This record gives sequence, C-alpha cells and structure tokens, in this order.
Amino acid sequence: MRQRQLLFFSVHFFLLTAISGWAQTTQQDTLRELMRRIDILTEEIEKSKLGEVAERTYESRYGLGPAASQVYQLKKAGVSLAGYGEITYQNFSKENENGKSSGKTDEIDYLRHVVYVGFKFSDRILFNSEIEFEHASTGKKGSVSVEFGYVDAQISSALAARAGMVLVPVGIINEFHEPPTFYGSLRPETESAIIPTTWRVNGFGVVGSTKSGFGYRLYLVEGLNATGFSAGGIRGGRQSGSQSLAEDLALTGRVDYTGLAGINLDASFYTGNSGQGLKDAASNEIGGRVTLWAVHGIFAQRGLELRGLLAQSTIGDVDSLNRILKFSGSSSIGEKQTGFYLTVAYDVLPIFIKGKTSALLPFVQYEKLNTQAEVPPRFAASAANERTNVTYGLAFKPHSNVAFKIDYLNRRNEAKTAVDQFNLAVNYLF
Repeated sequence: MRQRQLLFFSVHFFLLTAISGWAQTTQQDTLRELMRRIDILTEEIEKSKLGEVAERTYESRYGLGPAASQVYQLKKAGVSLAGYGEITYQNFSKENENGKSSGKTDEIDYLRHVVYVGFKFSDRILFNSEIEFEHASTGKKGSVSVEFGYVDAQISSALAARAGMVLVPVGIINEFHEPPTFYGSLRPETESAIIPTTWRVNGFGVVGSTKSGFGYRLYLVEGLNATGFSAGGIRGGRQSGSQSLAEDLALTGRVDYTGLAGINLDASFYTGNSGQGLKDAASNEIGGRVTLWAVHGIFAQRGLELRGLLAQSTIGDVDSLNRILKFSGSSSIGEKQTGFYLTVAYDVLPIFIKGKTSALLPFVQYEKLNTQAEVPPRFAASAANERTNVTYGLAFKPHSNVAFKIDYLNRRNEAKTAVDQFNLAVNYLF
C-alpha cells in the first residue's frame, strides 16, 4: 500500500512540475521528461520489492569463493542459496612418453554440481554449508557429500568463532575452488597430490579479518589417518568428517593479506599426528606426524593475472608405517613431498573490443611435484612420481560467473610414462 501511495504522489508531483514548466518547453519534451522520471521511480520501487536479489554481489569472505560467501552478503535474517558446477571432457593421448600404449579412455563427465545453503539467524550468528553431487549420479563413481557445514558466531568486527565441518585453509584451491575462479579445466595436480583438495575436516576455531586487509583462520581438527597414505601422497589419509578417528588431532591455520588492490598474499600450515592409535610389532604407538606448509599469492591488475604456490609436507615414522602397511621397494610412503606451480593469464578481449564485461584469457601453467621427494634408507623412489606439467589454454568468460575452457596438458615424468591430454570444460557459479 505504501509503495502505491508513493507512486501516486510521485506521479502527481512530476505532473505538477511538468505543468509549471510548460511555458518553457514543448509538449513533446515535457512528456518525454515525465516518462523518464516515471521509469526511474518504477525502477527504484522494483529494487525495493526485490531487495537483496536485485543487489546480489559476488565477493570472497574468509577465503571462500564468491558463491560460497553468499550468506555473508545477506543484510537481514534469512536463507541464502548459491552453487557451482563443472562439466569436463578429457581426450587422452593414445601413447605415453616412451611411445607405448597409454591404455587411457577418453571421458566426458558432469564432474560436480554443488549447492550452497546458508541461513543467517541474526547479525552475529549464521550457518553455511556446501553439498556436492559428483559424477551426476550416486551410481558408478558418483556420490553425494557434505563438503562443509559450520556455524559462525561473530564475537567482534575482527573475530568470529566457527565450529562444524570446515575446509582446511591450506593452499589456494581447497577453499577457493569454484571453477570459474581458476584457469585450467582441471585443478592443479600440486593441489591434489601435495595438498589433497578438497580436504574437509570436523573441528572448531576462530576466523576473522581486519580493515587493513589482514585475514586469518585457525582450527583444531581431526587428524589424517596414516593407513591411507601411499607413494602417491597423503590424499588417501583424508577422513572427510565421516565417523573420523579422533585419537590424533591436528592444528591448521592461515594468514592472508589483501590490503592492496589486486594483490593476495597467503601463508598456511597443517600439523598433527596421523597414527590414530596404530601400533607397531612391539605395541608401540606410531605417531606419523604430518607437517604441511604452503605459501601462495595472486596478482591481478589490468587484465593480467599471476598465480603462484609452493607447498611441502613431511611425514614422520615412515619406516614403521611401511612395515605395518607392507610397503617395499619403490612403493614407500614419501618422507617428504614437494610441489609448486605458476600460472600466467591475460585478458586479450579489450585489445579487439572495448567496453565489454566479457573476457578472453589465454593462459600458461607450469608445475612440478614429487610425492617421494625423500624416502627412508633401504627404499627407492619411483621415477613416475617426479612430475612436470605444462598446460596451455584459453578461457572465455561471457559473464564473470561462466567460463568455457580449452587446454592442452603436456605431462612428463622421470619414468617416461606420462600421458598428455586435451581438455574442454564448461564452468558456472551462481
């Protein structure tokens, strides 16, 4: 009713204004100006009706992607709904480096569709969650999982307590993994084999940010389970918050700086035992401490983006773990794992078309990693685990939240068994 009254009185006001100026302008000009003002008023009323939907913004909060951060954009209590998805086509070379058959089969996959559901209870308390549907079905390789689900309680402008299932805040992709926000059709292997993205854990801690541009996360969480470790790294040791063993806990945290436009600098870590009550032949408990650290940064200015990450992890008591898990020869768990990658991308569309919000981004990504950078005496490292990848690609964004990607991934390893591949991808977030 108030909106109708506002429209009624506003229209009459504009009519009176038009009539008073009738002597100075022509009838046609007056009517045109009147219609323009009515259009402006109607647009303002529609925005008032739509509320936050009409003003939705996509900005990262506490390191999360722009879609995952939607609950933080709510101005009043209520529900937030967002998500992302990616479809990929992988075409593998028929031969590996040494000319032998690769044995690989080409594949197209609705890799994942994710729904974020959040609820803001008050100015101080909110809930946020991520539910992931993998491979388009719960049959075959598909699954449905909770990727995170936590409650935030704001204590002050720079401090909030968080509890529930959280993302380990290590690296770039584990928290910021919405596919239109990175370049390759696939995630960098360093952030899969060295940092086991997506890595989720149950725990609690504190998060916050300051007006000067510093942010932080610090959590006490469930530890890894060493029985899942292998020569390929710690990825199999994730417990993913599902009936997780909690004999060993871990501490993980991150500090980042975004105080300068277009610059994001970060350092992160994870440390904790992984034995989870595992004992050796003499009934001594195996600690299996894992310590992982990473430094990473993003520079984005005037269409140019540079990304870089360096990560390293170490594992204790590997001799004991190898014996318990019956690993021998080159199948040993690595005492040290290392990896890094660098990405360069540049938006060339403004060179050809001015004033467009779309983007056309050629990119190159170079990475090296080794999940057996060091192994115990009497064991050998597999040459296949010392890898170098170079990706050449193109990403087209008709909208900042939608990306079409094409790239060629050139793989090499010291065993000469790597297989190249050509990829296509469709990505979106909302």
